[in-house]
Amino acid sequence: MTDQQGIESGALDWIISLRDKLVILEGWLFTPRRISLYAAGAIAAYTTGLVARWSLHTWLFFADGKQTCNDFVYHWVSGVLAGSGDRALVYDFPTFSAARAALGGGDACLAPVLNQFVYPPIVLFFTYPLGLMPYITGFAAWMVVTLLLYLVAIYLIVPRPIAIFVALSPFPVFFNIFLGQNGFLLAGLMGVSLVCMERRPRLSGLLLGLLTFKPQIGILFPFALLVSRKWGVLVSAVATSAVLIVVSAVVFGYQGWLTFMHVLVDRGPTLSPISPISMRLESVYGFFLLAGMSPPIAWAIQLAVAGAVAAVVCWIWAKPLLHSLKAAALCSAAALATPYVHGHDLCVLAIAVAFLVKDGFERGFLPGDRLIMLFSWIVIFLGFRDFSLGWIACLALLALVVRRRRRCQRLGLRHPLPINVSPPEIE
Repeated sequence: MTDQQGIESGALDWIISLRDKLVILEGWLFTPRRISLYAAGAIAAYTTGLVARWSLHTWLFFADGKQTCNDFVYHWVSGVLAGSGDRALVYDFPTFSAARAALGGGDACLAPVLNQFVYPPIVLFFTYPLGLMPYITGFAAWMVVTLLLYLVAIYLIVPRPIAIFVALSPFPVFFNIFLGQNGFLLAGLMGVSLVCMERRPRLSGLLLGLLTFKPQIGILFPFALLVSRKWGVLVSAVATSAVLIVVSAVVFGYQGWLTFMHVLVDRGPTLSPISPISMRLESVYGFFLLAGMSPPIAWAIQLAVAGAVAAVVCWIWAKPLLHSLKAAALCSAAALATPYVHGHDLCVLAIAVAFLVKDGFERGFLPGDRLIMLFSWIVIFLGFRDFSLGWIACLALLALVVRRRRRCQRLGLRHPLPINVSPPEIE
């Protein structure tokens, strides 16, 4: 044996040894009991945080009884104005600002960006009922209904009770509840749509049409549907979107669409509708902008990443592959391709992980798969404190899909089943 062959043999032995150690470590870390403990610890910490915030009058209500300036006030005011005599006032800046100040404790608010409604009128179909309720009732209804939708999506993907428990542990879940945002609605609609895509394409397309309330998160869906030739889903989604646009223009006034289009293009470097206000974004663009890079360079990097991610999604969706991997790729890439993504939007990553776990249960986990999922959980948790790191978690999960896709390709199987690793351990 030559020296070169000895080096190669030693390197191969080291890689095999590392792989075996990873499998052992994952087998020790990811038992049902330990996973339950991890989730319980996270949920207990979040609950404690919310109770502390409530006690300190920094969540939902100030000490004087006025509503705090969380994001739900923004949605609630839009519902109040949508139910008023002149529904076009939702998009009138002075009216919305004054209504928010009167109904939402506006004097103490430090985020004037929330005084202007910047969603497409489609979202008013969701927020209109909130305006018919008192503030606290509306908040409770909004959280309960959207959280249930999110958990239903998770359970449809991984029908095991522990999946519901674990789905409550990512930090974006706490963040979404604290703000009263729409992350559960986004993740739930996306998850259920992907679950229904194979057997109920029309329902899947209808749910995708509803996702147009946040169009920037769904920019990769048309590409995936086109390359995979899912015409039923695509036609249903386009038809639903068109109906929603027309009906919203009739019900809430066409002026809303004109104002939305104006606000959409008239934004500052941080993509805020009000230029002096800085918005924290969990995208590649937001990361480099926060790091001090000039907006043109940050935009160039974001566009390059978006193009590469779109190519990867098309590569995955164009080939015969189990749907769970395709869905995981699309969920991960959706939040990575857009520059405008916030922390509460990252609830969609729980949907991506659920699909990856489903595939792992069916065919086994590759060494390191579960550690990378845990790494993504930790990165999001730490990133919320100091920096915009959400895009790293998106990239890591997308890389997992690519890795499993390449393994399938090497095995030469059209619909691969066996992947050589540890069997599922969660019952």
